[in-house]
Formats: sequence, structure tokens, C-alpha cells
Amino acid sequence: MSFRLNHVHVYALVHNKEVALFDTGLDISGSFDLLKKDLESIGQDIESVRVIYITHSHGDHCGMAGLIKKESEAIIHLSAAADESNRNYSQTDLLILKMKKFYLSHGLSEHQVDNTIEVFSATRNIVAQFKGDYCLQPNEIREFGAWQFESIFTPGHSNGHICYCFRKEGILLSGDTVLPHITPNLSPDLFDEDFRPLENFLASLDKVASLPVGKIYPGHGNVMGNVQARVQELHVHHAERTQLVLQCLGTTPKTAFQVALGVFGNDLPDFDKFLALNETYVHLLDLKDKGIIKEEQDGDILVYTVQ
Repeated sequence: MSFRLNHVHVYALVHNKEVALFDTGLDISGSFDLLKKDLESIGQDIESVRVIYITHSHGDHCGMAGLIKKESEAIIHLSAAADESNRNYSQTDLLILKMKKFYLSHGLSEHQVDNTIEVFSATRNIVAQFKGDYCLQPNEIREFGAWQFESIFTPGHSNGHICYCFRKEGILLSGDTVLPHITPNLSPDLFDEDFRPLENFLASLDKVASLPVGKIYPGHGNVMGNVQARVQELHVHHAERTQLVLQCLGTTPKTAFQVALGVFGNDLPDFDKFLALNETYVHLLDLKDKGIIKEEQDGDILVYTVQ
């Protein structure tokens, strides 16, 4: 990946001369050739890929699904919510309108919004267009050769996120729900105002902690043991972040962006300010739903105050 987080994992199951892939990586220069080379190193090729299982519809996890399907006629599996999200975020003109309305209302300047849209549009260009062939159900059991695994629905980091649990082997492919060294970024779903990222993410963490797995294979970073300990760390992080958001909100009305600058500091590139605003907003949304703070309209801007 040509970003600060410089890699994403693609996992493969092999049965005879057939392959099942879990996530695909981004459609950027060299990625497809690297995937082909990696498959060849285990005696397989792109044409051997029969099925693709997507954890979620962010570009680094599904960007090459369309290319692989074109070469192999693989069947793409994902959740209905992830499939809908992929379609929604492919509507560039509508997405830009929604981004401008949302981020301007929460305190970003027009210049910052335009810069963010430019970066975001570029990331959409590195996702080969595709549509899902099969929408998985929660806790659906799938088989590939001798392998058997279960779709564990874990919304939060994205709407429609799925982890894949191999109960017999005690393994979980966690996508971006549980990562070893960073906390997954949480952000609003601009096409679904009812989606509650933080509430769903914390519930998904508890679901993961209850699974009979001893190892997590994440979307980024090293394999993890001690699943419950990592889940607890993520819970503590978000509890502390909530308190910091309240502290930075203080007693005077502030936009979500003003609170974000208090939490993350002002010395950030524009795209990182966008990510900081997203993370702050989902905490403000959770606090508003709990009646701890209130949201009010101030002209075209939304501001937050403690109740």
C-alpha cells in the first residue's frame, strides 16, 4: 500500500488446485503482479481462485476483487451491508455532495473539504469496480475443501464488516476489527445516518472476545494471541477517548472539528484532520445518544455542548 499504513494482508486457502482468497488488496501499480507471484510461490495462479471472501468494502480490502474475478470468474462473497456500501460509495457525484454537506456542517473549511475530497476520490480510483455475487448471513457456515469457517458479523470500523472464524483451528481472520498496534479508525456512514459506529464496534469487540479462538490474523500487522487482552485494550482506549472528547468539549459550544483539534492537535495534514474529525464525531454521536451532550444548529454549522 502506498500509504503510511504500508501493507494489507491477503489470506489464501488451498484445496487441490483451487484457491479461496480472503480480501484482495488495492488496485495500485504492481499489486496484481505481486499477488500473482505470491500465488505462484505456492503452486497456484489467479485462474485458480474460485471464491473471494471480503471482510469489508474499504478499498485496501476489496480493491482487486473485480480484477481477480475478471481473470478467474471467482464468486465474490460479502455482507449485504458491505455490498450496498460499495455501491453507494461508487456514486462519486452523490458522495461528493454528501461529503461537502457533512464536513462543512461539522467545522471543516471549504478548502479542507475540497482537499479531502480530492484524496478520497483518488482512493476510489484504486478500486476496480465489482459487485457481490453472494451476500453472507450472520453465522453462516461455509466450506472450502476440508476447511470450515463461519461468518461473524462485526460492524463498527465499517458498516457490514465480517470476520471469518475457523473454530476447529481456533483462528479468526479479523479484517480491521482487531488490529495489533493501532486502533481501527471509526467513521460515520454518510449513506446511513442510523449507523452507530462506536456502539457497534464495542459490541463487535465483545463478540470477538467470546469466540473460541487463540490466534487472530488481522488485516494489517502481525498475528496476535491473547485475544481477550487486546479486546480489553481497545475498550480502554475508547473509554479514555470518550473522556478526552468531553474534556476538550468543555463548557462552551464547539464544532466536532474544534473538539477534534483539542483531542488530536492542530499539526496534522488535511487528510489526517478528516480522520480525526471522523473519530471525534463518532464519540460525540455516542455521547449525544446517551443524553450526555446535545447537538444544536448554529446557522449552517452543528455545535455540541454538555447537557
